[in-house]
Amino acid sequence: MKKNTKNRRNVPIQTAPSIGYILSPRIDFWMTGGISIIVMCLLLVYAVAQGGVVTTDKGTLIGSALVFQALINWPHFMGSYSLLYRPIENLRKYPLATIYVPMALLLGIAVAVAAGEQGAGQGVAVNQDVATFLWLGAAFYLAWHYTGQAWGMIATFSRLSHVELTAYERLTVRIGLRTLLVWHVLWGAQDLPERWLGGLHAYVPDLLSVMNVVCIFAFAAGLMVWYNVRTRIARMPDARILASWLSIYLWYLVLFFMPGAYLFVQFSHALQYLAFPLRVELNRNARQNHRGEKTQVFPWGVRYYAMLLVSGLAVFYLPEYASDHSTPFTLALVIASAVSIHHYFVDSCIWRISNPDVRRNLFAHLVPARQ
Repeated sequence: MKKNTKNRRNVPIQTAPSIGYILSPRIDFWMTGGISIIVMCLLLVYAVAQGGVVTTDKGTLIGSALVFQALINWPHFMGSYSLLYRPIENLRKYPLATIYVPMALLLGIAVAVAAGEQGAGQGVAVNQDVATFLWLGAAFYLAWHYTGQAWGMIATFSRLSHVELTAYERLTVRIGLRTLLVWHVLWGAQDLPERWLGGLHAYVPDLLSVMNVVCIFAFAAGLMVWYNVRTRIARMPDARILASWLSIYLWYLVLFFMPGAYLFVQFSHALQYLAFPLRVELNRNARQNHRGEKTQVFPWGVRYYAMLLVSGLAVFYLPEYASDHSTPFTLALVIASAVSIHHYFVDSCIWRISNPDVRRNLFAHLVPARQ
């Protein structure tokens, strides 16, 4: 009996959907969580070897970490500005982020300088109350920024790896991130002057102890989510999803044992962030290349990073030379706090993965684009 091979040839071959990426699957993993997980685990091993909570000389840490600030942290702040102000239509699309919030922050800097009383040192003095207000605003807003970015990466890599979370799973993961946010705020509130919180100040340590337990349960609930996802899709969730989720829990675990290690957390966060503006700029450059030539990624990336590096030094480091260093809060710190607040607000506007324009710009290199 002759087999019908003609019809068999017409049957389309079923292939597994391709896995999307930001820079590449491997680079995505290491930048958005892999490196951070290794560093945090090493810090935890060090903390255990020291017998528990480790106190760190923050002044020494900040001084020795200046190079890493310049190379990683400051460029990550600058990465959002070319995305925000290009194209020019963003002025209309995001008026709060592009116009009104920067104006309010510039006003805050101006008030801090105008009301400042010259100290014993040279340079521009700032009002310590206004400076403290801006610094605290940046410090507490950071909690929302960290947890928001973690969820954004989880959502992005879920989409790219074709892993669809149920409503319950999304809610569980997001509640877990919000518990970390509350922990962050209470952790920072320990250092506030007692007069600022009044009678509530005495309850902060107890509330933080409660949140320690809540965060443990949130972590366990998250593990159950990923186990359920694995069972449902019959494979492990993409490693980038798990790394994005696990790394932020490790950040806060490290801060619990080593409060002075917060700079390592900042660097981890900044490294996570840099992959995304880099991809959008690469896609934008490819779209604007009318000659159809393929972008040489390495030389282009070096130029882009050099631009971020120089602008970061100008914004964060040069004001040090104009500051009066005889007071706890300086002009440089006021400017850094204002830029940080603006950066956190900008990210909440331009990185909503549910926005079709955001997906179009971020995934334009994928064929077909995941919009």
